[in-house]
Amino acid sequence: MSLRDPQHTPGQIPPDGKSRRAVIVTSYMTGATRGKNLGTPGYSYDIVAQLFVPLLSRWGEVIQVSREAEPLEAAIREARRRGLDPVHVSFLPFQDCYLTPSAPNVVVPAWEFPDVPDHVFDGNPNNNWVATANQCDLVIVGGQFTVDTFQRAGIRAPVRIVPVPTPDEYFRIPIWRAGQHVQLPYAAYVFPHPDVHESALWDAPEVVTVKAHRPTGSLRGRLRHQARMTYRHYLKPLVPPAMHGLLKKASRRANRDSWTNYVESCRRPHLDLSGVVYTSIFNPGDGRKNWEDLLSGFLGALRDRDDATLVVKLVTKERDWIDRILMYYRGMGLAHRCKIVFLTEYLKHEHMLDLVRASAYYLTTTRAEGNCLPVMNHLAAGRPCVSPCHTAISDYFTNEMGFILETHPEPTIFPHDNRVRFKTTWGRLVWPSLLEQLRHSYHVASQDRPAYEALSARGQGKMSQWANAESIWPRLRAALDLLDTLEPRQPQAA
Repeated sequence: MSLRDPQHTPGQIPPDGKSRRAVIVTSYMTGATRGKNLGTPGYSYDIVAQLFVPLLSRWGEVIQVSREAEPLEAAIREARRRGLDPVHVSFLPFQDCYLTPSAPNVVVPAWEFPDVPDHVFDGNPNNNWVATANQCDLVIVGGQFTVDTFQRAGIRAPVRIVPVPTPDEYFRIPIWRAGQHVQLPYAAYVFPHPDVHESALWDAPEVVTVKAHRPTGSLRGRLRHQARMTYRHYLKPLVPPAMHGLLKKASRRANRDSWTNYVESCRRPHLDLSGVVYTSIFNPGDGRKNWEDLLSGFLGALRDRDDATLVVKLVTKERDWIDRILMYYRGMGLAHRCKIVFLTEYLKHEHMLDLVRASAYYLTTTRAEGNCLPVMNHLAAGRPCVSPCHTAISDYFTNEMGFILETHPEPTIFPHDNRVRFKTTWGRLVWPSLLEQLRHSYHVASQDRPAYEALSARGQGKMSQWANAESIWPRLRAALDLLDTLEPRQPQAA
C-alpha cells in the first residue's frame, strides 16, 4: 500500500489475501498517559494518540516510535523487511512533525484558532502550516471547525473528520443525583476549611480604627495593628534605609509564611464531594484556559451557596503554578460560603471516573480549544457543561446539552510564534454571561430535575454518535483506506 515504495503496486493484495499494514505512530512521547510530564507542551497529543491506538490496531500493526527522522526511517525499513506496508501516522502539530519520503504521511493535528500560519518564521520551515500540510497524503482532524479553517487557509491535502475516541467507561457512569456522596483518596486544598476558625481565615474582616484610633477586632489583630503603628510613628524615622529594606523583606517573607501555613491548614488528606459539584480540569500554565474568570465568576455567582463546590483539577506538578493560582484566589479577597477545591495530584483513571461521577457539571471558561477532552468525557457521562461554544467545542456542543457562555473575538498570537505577533483571534469571555449561566445551571440542578435529565440525555446521546469508538471506527477506516487511491504528493515550496 505504500505510495512511496517503487517496488509496490498500489492496491496489491499479499498471497494470503490479507492486507498487512504497519501503522507507525509518532508523537511527543511525554509519558502523559502514565502521569508523567503532565502540563508540558504536547502532553495532550500523547493522550490523543493513545486513545486512537486501539482503533488503529484494527487497521494494521501499530508501532510507536519517537518523532525524530532516524527512528522513524528505521521503523519503516524494519516494517518492509517483515513484509508489512508502512504508513506514518503523526499525532503532532505541523511545526513539530517530520514527514518521511519513504511512506505515506498522515498527520493528526489539533487546532484551536480560525487562522493558521501561512509563512515561515522562527527559522522553522514547518511553521508554514499551509505548505507543510500540503505535503501530507492525508490530514485527520477532530471536526468541521478545523476543516473550514484549513480550507480557508489554502490547505488542499485531503482532510477527513475523525473525532477523538471517548473511553467507554465514561458512557457507563450513572447519572448525577442530588444527595450523592463521593470520596477521593487524594489530598486537596479546600476553601473555606471547616476546621479553621473564622478569625484565622485570610479573608476575615480587616482590622479598622475608630476616631479614637483604637483598633477593633481580635486580640491578635489589635496587637498586630499596635505593632505597625509603633514602628511607623516611632521607629521607622530612626532606622537606616538599608535596615528598613531588610525589615520590609522580612515582613513579606513572614506574610508568605503565614499564607503557606494557612494553605497547609486547609489541606485535607482526602476529599469528600457532595452537593452541586462543578469540575474544571486544566493546565494553569496554558494561557487559553482563562482560570482567572473561572474563579472570579464562580465566586461571583454562587458565593452564598454552601452546597455548591468548584473542583479545580490542576494538570501540573510545578509548584510555581500551583502557588500562583492559590495566590490569585487569595488576592481576590472574596469571602464565600461555597467551596473551592484545588486538586494538584495525579489521579488514577478509576479515580478520575469517580471525580466525574461526583460532578453535576463540567465548567470551562476557555478561550480556545482544539478538542477539549474533559468536555467530551463529561458529556459522555451525562454531565451537562457550562462552556463557551467556539473553536472545536462548537463541533459537538450545543445549548441542548448545557449552558453556553457568550464570547467575542479577541486578538491573540499563535502559541508557537516566538515573535509574539497578533495573527489570529480567540474567544474573550463575557463575564456577566458566566454569572448568569452558573446561576441558571445551579437552579436546574437543585430545583428542576426533569430539565437536568433532559440535558444529560441529549449530551450523552450526542457523544455516543460523535465520539464512541464504534461510531468512530468506520470514519477512521474510510479515511485510511483513502491512501490506497491517492497518487504520491510532491513537496511544495514554502
